[in-house]
Amino acid sequence: MLAASVILDGASLTLLDVSRVTWTEAELLGYLNEALRSTANVKPDLIPVEQAIPLVAGMEQELPEGGIALINITRNALGTERVVTEVDQQLLAEVSRFWPAGTRETMVEHFTVHPTAPRKFNVFPPNDGTGEVMALYGIEPPTLTAAADILPVLDTYQHALTQFVLSRAYAKNTKRQDLVKEAAAMQNWARAIGGKAQAQVAISPKVASQPGVA
Repeated sequence: MLAASVILDGASLTLLDVSRVTWTEAELLGYLNEALRSTANVKPDLIPVEQAIPLVAGMEQELPEGGIALINITRNALGTERVVTEVDQQLLAEVSRFWPAGTRETMVEHFTVHPTAPRKFNVFPPNDGTGEVMALYGIEPPTLTAAADILPVLDTYQHALTQFVLSRAYAKNTKRQDLVKEAAAMQNWARAIGGKAQAQVAISPKVASQPGVA
């Protein structure tokens, strides 16, 4: 994985400021941290982690601190490690209108996600507070404090992050009013992130709505 210095050096070279007279290393590092946070806001799966999440009593659950959005829950983390499947919340409500008040159990069978609250999810049946599930979810990017720090993302994000840093740098250059360059660099960042999202959709497994149907 790349060090932050790769992004900083590339930006300084493009800015014709290799000696960092106009844009200091600390400034560029701050822009890079902003780039990581902004990218994670658009792509919550930027930094995915998989780990066991202890459940609280009831159906409503939430990711641990630092979690941005739930990606998937694969199985129970205890006992027989039964597989957990995602279901549509409306469909589950049709099948069992009173499932939120159902008998609380340790093992989870299904989960549903909140489209408007990506940190939260529901489990079926309601948990008794002793269960755990293996979950894949995105986390907040750690703050980089030095140029030698390793980027917490794949190397393929190099171009996008560099463009974001350049955009912020051009915005600072008020003497020359590089607003056109600022906008262009930000558009390049947005296109790069959007392109990666489209690529992920293209290669993601296609799940049939019912067995035997493609």
